[in-house]
Amino acid sequence: MASGGERPFRVTRRDFLRALAGGAASLAAGVQLPRELLRFAFLQPVQPGLNPLKEYPNRGWEKVYRDLYTPDYTYHYLCAPNDTHGCLLKANVKNGVVVYADPSFGYGKATDPYGNQASARWDPRVCISGLAYVRRFYSDRRVKGAFVRLGFKRWAEAGFPRDPATGRPPEQFFSGRGKEEFVQVSYEEAYRLVARALVDIARTYSGREGEERLRRQGYDEAMVEAVHSIGTQTIKARGGMPLLGPIRIGGLYRFMNMLALLDAHVRGVGPEGAVGGRHWDSYSWHTDLPPGHPMVSGQQTLDFDLYTAENARLITLWGMNWIATKMPDGHWLTEAKLHGARVVTIAPEYQSSSSKADEVIVIRPGSDAHFALGLAHVIVRDRLYDEAFVKSFTDLPLLVRMDNLRRLQARDVIAGYRPAELRNGTRVIRDGERPPVPAQQDAQLVPESLRAEWDDYMVWDLRSGGPRPVSRDLVGRHFQEAGIEPALEGEFEVSLVDGRRVKVRPAFDLVKQYLMDSCSPEQISKVTWAPVEAIENLAREIAANKTRTLFVEGMGPNHFFNNDCKDRAIILVAALTNNVGHFGGTVGSYAGNYRLAFFSGFGQYGTEDPFDIELDPSRPARTRKTYKAESAHYYNYGDRPLRVGNKVFTGRTHMPTPTKAVLWANSNSIL
Repeated sequence: MASGGERPFRVTRRDFLRALAGGAASLAAGVQLPRELLRFAFLQPVQPGLNPLKEYPNRGWEKVYRDLYTPDYTYHYLCAPNDTHGCLLKANVKNGVVVYADPSFGYGKATDPYGNQASARWDPRVCISGLAYVRRFYSDRRVKGAFVRLGFKRWAEAGFPRDPATGRPPEQFFSGRGKEEFVQVSYEEAYRLVARALVDIARTYSGREGEERLRRQGYDEAMVEAVHSIGTQTIKARGGMPLLGPIRIGGLYRFMNMLALLDAHVRGVGPEGAVGGRHWDSYSWHTDLPPGHPMVSGQQTLDFDLYTAENARLITLWGMNWIATKMPDGHWLTEAKLHGARVVTIAPEYQSSSSKADEVIVIRPGSDAHFALGLAHVIVRDRLYDEAFVKSFTDLPLLVRMDNLRRLQARDVIAGYRPAELRNGTRVIRDGERPPVPAQQDAQLVPESLRAEWDDYMVWDLRSGGPRPVSRDLVGRHFQEAGIEPALEGEFEVSLVDGRRVKVRPAFDLVKQYLMDSCSPEQISKVTWAPVEAIENLAREIAANKTRTLFVEGMGPNHFFNNDCKDRAIILVAALTNNVGHFGGTVGSYAGNYRLAFFSGFGQYGTEDPFDIELDPSRPARTRKTYKAESAHYYNYGDRPLRVGNKVFTGRTHMPTPTKAVLWANSNSIL
């Protein structure tokens, strides 16, 4: 009760609504308010001369605020949702709980083995997803513990029953996939369930009986033959982006290799005859691999770090939504704009990066290659290409035989020709020579047999008026010092060593003919839906920014069947305009998962001989690869090879096997 026998201050919902209907006067009349409130007893007079910016009478709230956000301790961790976006963050812990995360602000302190210090401009390196990860970590939706589908558990408890003829499990144990509940089990029980299932699968599909079971299940004959009666070859794994955790995720490579132990047990073979499981790919499955890059350059992927955007004057984003997919590196794009760079997005949609762009070109899905060829048409038609660069750095001057459309080789023209010795960044590996590990390779290594197959090619030298051989060493200044002036256009005739005479043309001349005949801006506009004016203007802008135009390729266009054409056409535009290999002027598809090859120790960890484990940590492991690689695309395609009618287009080296067990880590993009 209130003092003096007054009623307590209470406002019912009915009183409140009645007061609203009658206005403020009705509220005062119909609702009894405390006298202290009506007398403003809680307000205190302001002290004369008080400057609230200098001092404040009650600062207790600051302690409460600081106590909320002052951690008991901090620690650093790597937030790595993708192998190219690892951010070193600082966790702030209070009462044993991470309450929030911060950027570490430590990148500027890092040094390389040579003492070079990194720039503080890498900070702050973080994105909103990384900051929100703390909430996800403590969310009630996070799976904690080991769980198993109820039907699978019952199948295991029943002893893994199968149809003796086909090997199929009874439908009752698998019809509940995606519908029935998961039950929590101990980790020990989960380990036993998985191990027992893998043993059962290996036994079921090993030997001739195992092959027949797969045939009766309807698998393609080529896939059944690829099993070679080895049941472990039906067990697959995928360590998604293993660079994020060479031990935790890359451990699946090691596990597939160690399944050779299971194969030896099931089939009764010795270590030399034992075979492990199969490992699915990461890089190409994500379509991070731009197929045209190795076709043109021999490198798995042309790459550059995104910070080099600050060196560019023109940045073209080809299906690459930088702001949304490269969030920690988004500031490099905005800072490049502050430095005066223009940004152009080329994509089928208006993406988040388009809102930051100076020009947006929306094209038809899958028409990136056509659009690039339209740019090349304008550049060649108006002679906007860098002639000196094209002659000394590209293969466009090389002669092509008109009788078979193959490059003219030196041995075709010069009897007894011996290929030149390669010394300019290339080293030939002799037959039987063991190449050094990747970390110790200081040149491009070429097998001796491949060097002999290449031979040397020919150009038409305008100075001598005849064909001249050129090797891979003659690039850039080395080509210029050779005193050769290659023709880019024209048709010539050469005498072969067998006495025949054939017509030859420079590759540039053939490319020009194709561009002029088929790739005018008007023709390309009909295919891509891009305005003719956009094609013309961008081509001229690229040509005006030689060495300063970035061609940033996204992974989305890699999904299309013409993906290799997209890369080759973009590289053609870059090569014509001297935008290859420069800081701020080059082609790149920044993904980076292939960089695992630079970790020389990973091969020893993943392929250590399971029958001969090295227990001395100071000695290198003895390796023997027992697992086989396979692309996950075939499983996604229905667990079948690419067959059209009676023709199988999947070769023996890439032939998948039937999939009976799948293990994966750090990936949710397989099914």
